[in-house]
Amino acid sequence: MHEFLSPRTIALSVVLIALTTGALLLLSSRQNDDQRSLITWGIANIMGGVGAAMVSLRGFMPELFTVVIGNALIVLSYCLNAKGTLDFCRRKTPWAWVLAPGAAWLALSLWPAFITSVEWRLIVNSGIIAAASFTASWALMTLKDEHLVTRRPAAFWLAAHGCVFTVRMLPPLFSTVPASNEINASPLVTLIMMESLVHVTLISFLQLSLIKDRAEERYRRAAETDVLTGQPNRRAFMATAERLVKETDHWPACMLVIDVDRFKTINDTVGHAGGDAVLVKVAETIRAHLRPTDTFGRLGGEEFAALLPNTTLQTAAVIAEGLRARIAGLDICASGEMVHVSISIGVSVIAGGKPDLDHLIDRADACLYEAKRTGRNRVVAREDGIRLAG
Repeated sequence: MHEFLSPRTIALSVVLIALTTGALLLLSSRQNDDQRSLITWGIANIMGGVGAAMVSLRGFMPELFTVVIGNALIVLSYCLNAKGTLDFCRRKTPWAWVLAPGAAWLALSLWPAFITSVEWRLIVNSGIIAAASFTASWALMTLKDEHLVTRRPAAFWLAAHGCVFTVRMLPPLFSTVPASNEINASPLVTLIMMESLVHVTLISFLQLSLIKDRAEERYRRAAETDVLTGQPNRRAFMATAERLVKETDHWPACMLVIDVDRFKTINDTVGHAGGDAVLVKVAETIRAHLRPTDTFGRLGGEEFAALLPNTTLQTAAVIAEGLRARIAGLDICASGEMVHVSISIGVSVIAGGKPDLDHLIDRADACLYEAKRTGRNRVVAREDGIRLAG
């Protein structure tokens, strides 16, 4: 049992798993060629595996390879791993910052007082690894524009790994560390290496899961995004609006149904490509005019909708009128021609009773048709935008 848990046996396991997971990450990059982080993570694992192999051969190889180069490769592997995570989080990292810790290790190794001090080597090595782990954890924690299930577990584990190596810095600060040829027999080293074995296995799994989560997030967004305007489509809008209208803490809430006036005439004048350009500009203008808390989407054709939570009918009418005036003031270049566009808006409200999204939209539609019938380029709002219970 003692031999099974010997540091050299654990080190061999770390080496094999690092090399294997590195190869798997590189292989996965061929199927996800837009995710360059996989290449960086794969190279980092392989480099760390080679470095760990060299360090484990202390006593069989010169210290130039086992202490200097082996540890330099391990340090560089952690920095590369952090760079891969920063790249995944769309944070550009200069290569100088990635290579600097490894270069600093090699430079310090030229100093006899450093290379003969096990304490200082442990402090510097552990400090760099902890810093790289905390940096990667911070990058994942601040990545909040995507719904990635694995993001928090990966960030938590990286932070925990950084804490382990922070603790590893404490013994050399307060006591004498055994000599290089004795340190491998230390129970603390065995525990650290066991944690490293778990780390390289778990973090590689989490990295692959992050890539999978991002792919699924892209598919989900594609299914919920209108191809032309880039705004939420009818399916996405209805799903969000359905949830919001059922939550009474968002009441009163108002529905806006917005339609581009005489859109068929626009299409006949500037062609379908020009009509598409008009819809894109109108959609962008509506989204820019609404508040961040408002839900907006394209229902289809030239019709859009917006749900305004915590908004009275009077306030919604003011917002709608401001939007109408803003669109009316647009000069849109479509197919080389300047097009003047107007919109009509119908507004309904939830103020009490039992919410019914379809009926709410129907009432806003009725207001919209009244705006069309009475001359277009106007806003019509109604109080009875909900079917009461019973």
